Amino acid sequence: MESLVFRNIKARITIITVTFTLIIAILVATFSFFVFRSFALQSQIQSTEFNLQFIGAKARENIVALDSLIKWCTTNSQVALYLEHSGNQIALATYDRVKEEMINNRANTYVDRLIITDINHTKLLHMGSTMSDSKPVNSANIDTVLPETFKRNNGWNRIGIDSFITKATSQILPIKRVLTRSSSTEVTGQLYLAISSKIITDLITDYNIAKGSALFLIIGNDFYQIDKDKFQRIESPFMTMEHYETTGEDTRVYTGKLESHPQQLFVSCPIGFQDIELVQSLPTGKVTFERSLYFSLIGIICIAVMCFGLVLTFLLNHMINRPVAKIKHRVQAISQSDFSNDPDIEWDDELGDIGKGINQLSAQISALLETRVADEKNKQELEYRMLQSQINPHFLFNTLNSIKWMATIQNATGIAEMTTSLSRLMKNISKANGMIISLGDELDLLNDYFVIQKYRYGGTLVLQQSIPEEFHTIGIPRFTLQPLVENAIFHGIEPKGGSGTITVSAKKRSEEIIEISILDDGIGMSPEQIEQVFSSNKAPSHGMFSEIGIKNVNKRIQYTFGEEYGLHIESKVGSYTLALLLLPNREKEETLRPN
Repeated sequence: MESLVFRNIKARITIITVTFTLIIAILVATFSFFVFRSFALQSQIQSTEFNLQFIGAKARENIVALDSLIKWCTTNSQVALYLEHSGNQIALATYDRVKEEMINNRANTYVDRLIITDINHTKLLHMGSTMSDSKPVNSANIDTVLPETFKRNNGWNRIGIDSFITKATSQILPIKRVLTRSSSTEVTGQLYLAISSKIITDLITDYNIAKGSALFLIIGNDFYQIDKDKFQRIESPFMTMEHYETTGEDTRVYTGKLESHPQQLFVSCPIGFQDIELVQSLPTGKVTFERSLYFSLIGIICIAVMCFGLVLTFLLNHMINRPVAKIKHRVQAISQSDFSNDPDIEWDDELGDIGKGINQLSAQISALLETRVADEKNKQELEYRMLQSQINPHFLFNTLNSIKWMATIQNATGIAEMTTSLSRLMKNISKANGMIISLGDELDLLNDYFVIQKYRYGGTLVLQQSIPEEFHTIGIPRFTLQPLVENAIFHGIEPKGGSGTITVSAKKRSEEIIEISILDDGIGMSPEQIEQVFSSNKAPSHGMFSEIGIKNVNKRIQYTFGEEYGLHIESKVGSYTLALLLLPNREKEETLRPN
């Protein structure tokens, strides 16, 4: 069954078309899926980057303001004077000056606490927005109430709880700075700042975070997840940098995995100093299509392609299958010898061109068969006439042989020579089993015939032969030269008195063609006479054969060797007649070999 299907052209075209269409559709769908996924991911990364940059810009303004406050504290001469000298007046003046600077700072609402103390904690300035809820702090207990986060390093510290406040729940970003003399690097005191975590959380109050996404803050090596207004320190995920197009030079995209979470993308933007970065993870569901959606898309494509295949099958059946069936039926009719013209298969398309070609082929085959039948009939008629023209060969041969011996006994050499030539002619006729002989044998027949004619005209005829020995083996139809020489005698030489010369020569016209010429110096022939000779099957009435004329010679050569060979006659009235024979340059054995 499978072999029958694939032998059907329509089925093969349908299967191949549907298969290629399905493959191309799946490839296009897959390519589109990944391209769209890539564009969607790129778009989401850039959108997230824009949001983070917007938040970071706002946070950076506050951080820069805080940084200016810190720099003022570390470089102000009043603060340095307070740390280096004692006195209540200096302390009060310094307190007022620092408080004024803090109040004038744009980020003052986020400064929960500011503490300035000398290196031994004997002096203390303490102010901030949470002073009313704070524990008592003085130089004697500062070491005990100062949060551990303040004691870690000089800079931004780990986010923690303000331990100065009883039952505190709000988180702070602690900052520590050393204070030095203006003229040297000698440490004279320390600055402690407790920055409210609201400096970040206030900016993301209205920030829309998609389901499955989360915000993170990186401070140094610490990684925090932002949950509403709380910072939860978590283990930093191992992140690998990815190469995506971003608008900011400092924006980074990472691939990482949090605990109990699948692999995610993280977009990171710096928002200030001291390695502070704001990070957002991208939800996996938004950057990849659901697998079921992809397979559903492939299923829809397959169904669409199958419907296309059904439509294609219907169209092929109408456009190809039916015409092909008609052409097949017509070819079968031709194989059964029905060569009639069928206009129903001549459509106005490529199959119609094939139908027209089949009708033309049918007509040509019909014409060829008719021509072949006519040629075969003519050939049989020629062979029949050849048989009719034979003059009782066995009887004449025996009779002439007796006459020859009587002439020899009576010393009549002329009669003996003529009888011998005629006897050989009769012998060749009686033993002729093939139509093709060698040119040498044909020349022997011509010489025997000419001996008889020479005695008939009293020795006034001359036959000259100029044929190289290399041509004696080529094949030629029997009795080809004799009718031509006979025509030269009766139509050229005899009318001018019976005296003349006939020259037979041969040469190569090309490597494939031999040209044999029979030239006589008789009275010549007019074009009308030449045309009459080629139109008549009959030889001269007193010739050797009554049914082998010039036309007969020409036809036999063409039947035997092809239309490109044959006989041509040129003549000039009162001067000459030239008969040209064109024969293939093939030896007798090659000529007889079937093609």
